[in-house]
Amino acid sequence: MSAINTAMRQRCNVVSKATRSAAVVPSRHMTQQRRGPAPAQGVQFSEQFMSVLSQSLEREESRIAEKIGLPGLHLHEMVEEEDIEGTGTLIWSAGVRLSQHIVKNRTQELKGARVLDLGSGTGIVGISAACLGAHVMLTDTRDILPQIMENVEQNGELVEAAGGSATVQELDWNAPDDEVLDQDYDWVFGSDVTYTEEALLPLAKLLRQIVLTNEQCVVKLAHMHRSKDLDKAMRETFHDEGLMLRPVDVRTTGTTTYEDPLHVDEAIVFYRVTLDPALRE
Repeated sequence: MSAINTAMRQRCNVVSKATRSAAVVPSRHMTQQRRGPAPAQGVQFSEQFMSVLSQSLEREESRIAEKIGLPGLHLHEMVEEEDIEGTGTLIWSAGVRLSQHIVKNRTQELKGARVLDLGSGTGIVGISAACLGAHVMLTDTRDILPQIMENVEQNGELVEAAGGSATVQELDWNAPDDEVLDQDYDWVFGSDVTYTEEALLPLAKLLRQIVLTNEQCVVKLAHMHRSKDLDKAMRETFHDEGLMLRPVDVRTTGTTTYEDPLHVDEAIVFYRVTLDPALRE
């Protein structure tokens, strides 16, 4: 059973390393054959087993799309053999919840809106917004870009039909590109981008730059509660950068399990990030 679980996590073969940045313009001509799951290293499975496993992964993908409210959405999780524990290549519950939220509550507002998606990972939030007709820039570190690009291409027809678009761009939070940040965004999204204390200060500085230049922009983060210490560090770090965190939607239960993005078995908070009024004076 452990071998099967390992294989289930290795969803697709990883694509080649990306260049520093790349733009993807969805079109009906962008088609790509679904890749099968990679077997666990050193383990040989029969063709029949791999076929059943592939069908199972397709059903899970379909369930996530239906839960979000975008039937037909394709989101592949890709994990390199040497980096099974990578976070950016997996679909996390916070991304599912935020995508579900914007599809249910923000469809009209996102039509034609300019959106920046931070730490896109699989691209679940940014692609969902683009499928609602938004013009989205999906960003992440260089090693994650190939996955985002493939998922954007897989959903090109949905995005095009909605009148949206998607651009994929590298964004290093420690040395952010001003050309990426200083655009007139209507919305900025980030799902589960606050999972370690090390990420908090670079993220807070980046968001401060955005809201200082564009106060009308709506910044929304989907934060998963992991520990009281992390939550405290987040509040203090953002406060020190002149930012306020206002909870706008809370889903809670008694556990903190993160493995199944389809089940509400964790605490997820949606934060609206705004500039401290004192900084405007």
